[in-house]
Amino acid sequence: MRYILITLCAFLLIGSSPEDARKANEAYDNGEYEKAISLFKKAIDTDPDNAKLYYNLASAQAKAGNAEEAIRTFEQFKGMTDDSERRAMADYNIGNILAESKKWDQALQYYKKSLRYMSGDEDAKHNYELAERKKEEQQQQKNKQNQQNNDQQQQQQQQQNQQQQNQNQQQNNNQNQQNQQNQQQQNQQNQQNQQQQQQQQQQKSNISEAEAENILRALEQKEKDLLKKFKKQKMKSAKNTNEKDW
Repeated sequence: MRYILITLCAFLLIGSSPEDARKANEAYDNGEYEKAISLFKKAIDTDPDNAKLYYNLASAQAKAGNAEEAIRTFEQFKGMTDDSERRAMADYNIGNILAESKKWDQALQYYKKSLRYMSGDEDAKHNYELAERKKEEQQQQKNKQNQQNNDQQQQQQQQQNQQQQNQNQQQNNNQNQQNQQNQQQQNQQNQQNQQQQQQQQQQKSNISEAEAENILRALEQKEKDLLKKFKKQKMKSAKNTNEKDW
């Protein structure tokens, strides 16, 4: 496919063209497009109503890679002529410029415009069909890229979710481990408290037994003392009874 097919048509090469126009045509044929642009602009300054000079200028701008300027100049040329064939050529060339930039939707619109003026133009038909296929390929590639992006995003999201789950699980494990440690410490503390209580109770119990033994001994001693005292009193009473009463 020839995306850009911009040539100076025979009817634009006029022998009576101004000197700048002839030099511009020569520069264009030699591939000196920037020089041709400058000379065509000079020729337009001399003959501003010559639509052919605008067509040639647009062609040189397109060859030089100045796509936007070329499209504007071709549109300006279309506004200066009512000739359907010339307008079709301008639209066709604009379509080629847009196709070269892979702007398939806009290129198709201009190929359609060209075919409205010249329905039998085989180049316009050929480029239109190729532009349609390229548009479909571009859309398929875009869809494929979008699918890849979506798959990549889903994969990243899954990885993030898995990482988050792992992190949460690790946090839960750490928390459970900490809880277990705390519970073990609490159990140890409870055991220590119980042991201390048992020791205290045992100490209290030992003290109580010692006190009870001391009390028992004191009572026994007191009982002995009372018994001795009672015996002494009894003996004394018996002695007094046996004495004569003179």
